[in-house]
Amino acid sequence: MYENYPIIGLCMVRADDERNFNMIEALARKIHSIGARLMIYQSTTNMFWQYKPEGGERIVYNLVDYSYVDLMIVFSEIINDDELIDSIVQRAKAHGKPVFSIGKPWPGCTNFGFLYVDGIEKAIRHVVEKHGCHELCFVAGPEGEATSELRLKKYREIVTEYGLSSSLNRVYYGGYWSQPAIVAAHEILKLDPLPEAIICANDIMAITITDVFREKGIRVPEDVILTGLDATIESQANVPSITTSGCDMNEMADMIVSAFQKLQNGETLDTEYMSHFSLVEGQSCGCRESMDSKPLSEYLKYNITKQNEKLFVEQSFHAIYEKILDAPNEKKLPAVLDSMGFDSLEIMVNHDSLRSNINPLTEGYRQGFDSRQRVIYQSGRDISELPVTIRLHELSPDLDRLIRQERPVILSPLSFFSRAIGYLVYAPEVTNLNYHMVMPYTNSLSEILGCYSMVRHLKFNAEQMDRMARHDYLTELYNRTGFFSRLLKFYKQFDTPYYAVTTVDMDGLKQLNDRYGHETGDIAIRFLSRAVASASEESSICGRFGGDEFVICTALMREEDAVLIRERIQSYLIENRATTSLPCEIIVSIGTCVMKKGFNFDEALRESDERMYSEKNSKKKQRS
Repeated sequence: MYENYPIIGLCMVRADDERNFNMIEALARKIHSIGARLMIYQSTTNMFWQYKPEGGERIVYNLVDYSYVDLMIVFSEIINDDELIDSIVQRAKAHGKPVFSIGKPWPGCTNFGFLYVDGIEKAIRHVVEKHGCHELCFVAGPEGEATSELRLKKYREIVTEYGLSSSLNRVYYGGYWSQPAIVAAHEILKLDPLPEAIICANDIMAITITDVFREKGIRVPEDVILTGLDATIESQANVPSITTSGCDMNEMADMIVSAFQKLQNGETLDTEYMSHFSLVEGQSCGCRESMDSKPLSEYLKYNITKQNEKLFVEQSFHAIYEKILDAPNEKKLPAVLDSMGFDSLEIMVNHDSLRSNINPLTEGYRQGFDSRQRVIYQSGRDISELPVTIRLHELSPDLDRLIRQERPVILSPLSFFSRAIGYLVYAPEVTNLNYHMVMPYTNSLSEILGCYSMVRHLKFNAEQMDRMARHDYLTELYNRTGFFSRLLKFYKQFDTPYYAVTTVDMDGLKQLNDRYGHETGDIAIRFLSRAVASASEESSICGRFGGDEFVICTALMREEDAVLIRERIQSYLIENRATTSLPCEIIVSIGTCVMKKGFNFDEALRESDERMYSEKNSKKKQRS
């Protein structure tokens, strides 16, 4: 329960798919009619096929917050991953929440199924009893796949009942999609004579076989009858329209919501609820002589609009791609994204995914979501307020308002190379066209934001490599290369009457190393580097030229200010020695050369070196 609204969660894939959308539309309407709300957790990868996404896409189902989700529905029929389904079911059970499974019976769940075999049976009885066909063949889905084998089993039961022994093993596998269906069509064309009717296990295969037959001069239904299954919009817009059968999604939604209400009332549920299929007569069996132009017109109009909208979105994303990648920091992202004109969309990105010092492709890095999310876009919000940080359990900075409105809330993962980088919260009006945008939004933003994260990390690495090439690893001051590279800009930046070149060298470093070890020597060098840096102002550059030798170049307004450099170094060494673990005092020799504007740095460095070594030698003579 959230804000007094019962919450029903739906775990699925591809909310944009026509059949899936029809289920969502019917379910949302019924759920909202009882004052409840629907939250959809979906992957854009259609796991019905053999590809099973890892990491980022799968982890979207972990966004379910069982503290307020009252019922979990798993659309198990389209999630072709038993391990994933089981993990969703077990998490819900661990929180004491009931689970409904749609399509695939699952232990411990209340199961809601589609009687596909009912549709197969109706198609066979129709062509046998109404059209007098006795020579049939069957085009199944993938060989060995559970639902495909159930449909094949029903086909064999019915043809055996009719005594059609020649049709019993006339079976081809069309894989539920066009390419294997083309192969099946060519195999059927080798039969002589052709069967009187072809029963297909879905509409896509029936449409594909019709097209292949047309190319070969085989007429449907004059030469052969074809039937499909699913009652898709394509089947009715096809020429000829396909005789098929379909499930009433409203009936399925009614059963699910009725069962949920019984649970709330403490009533016991049946273990299984099944939705029957109804035959839809078309031209492909000869029952309809002419085609209704309305389905074709609507289908063409819808697909043209859908393709135009998708093209517009792709072009819009292409236009912002470079702007996103060039954004120097995350604060620039909201303004760029706002140019897309998103409606009812929020974009959350892992806090760490926006940090340039983290490699987003590191093996084992971030298989899940960060506990903190950065909201880089929110429809209707002043972009000057973005980005903001929210806790992951909040899901959205505006979840209260989203729950109150009568629209399902869709959560879709943003992933890059199987790494979670964030997620979308999308709550548009429930229209086919709006839901068609889920995939291009999710995939394009995953790619753009993933690449943005990579580019930032590459720039960070380039800066680090440049820094390593120009800075001394021990002291982090400029090395000789970095010093001279900076010197050219230094002259232009500070146009003063005088410049001082100061050389600093530690006395007795060899003896310190020999007596206390090189680790102590390194501590002494780092300590001296801090003293050198402390003597440098904005108008100075300093570097380590090797060993214990340091060089400072300072722009001066007055020649006499050069003496301050020596004083600052000596004072720092005396005042701060207690903060180190050094066992003895650090003594240095210093040489300074002051020259007027336009001086030759190499000559000034040579002069300061000579003065530094002169001071060092003078100390040696005093000690001897």
